[in-house]
Amino acid sequence: MTDWQVEVPPRLYEEFAHLSAGGRRVVHDALDRLAVDPRDPLSSTEPVQGAELRRIMTSPAPDTGDRITILYRVVDPEEPGQPGRIMVLFIVSGP
Repeated sequence: MTDWQVEVPPRLYEEFAHLSAGGRRVVHDALDRLAVDPRDPLSSTEPVQGAELRRIMTSPAPDTGDRITILYRVVDPEEPGQPGRIMVLFIVSGP
């Protein structure tokens, strides 16, 4: 079991649908890593007051070579024993 719950808003479903199969796989792998540790050393923070925004770049997609940047917000658990939340805000794909 993970201590973090990954939330992808419905508005991003179409963005994910436009990714190649390899692109969807590398995004899945990155989100899987974030569910274990949202403050992954490969991620970086964004300077925004009042929220912990981070971004991480995936490995190159095996079919297109595109790297996908994921911008997300980390929300610590509100109570002990409950999972924290990782809220995906945007994805940006490109070579």
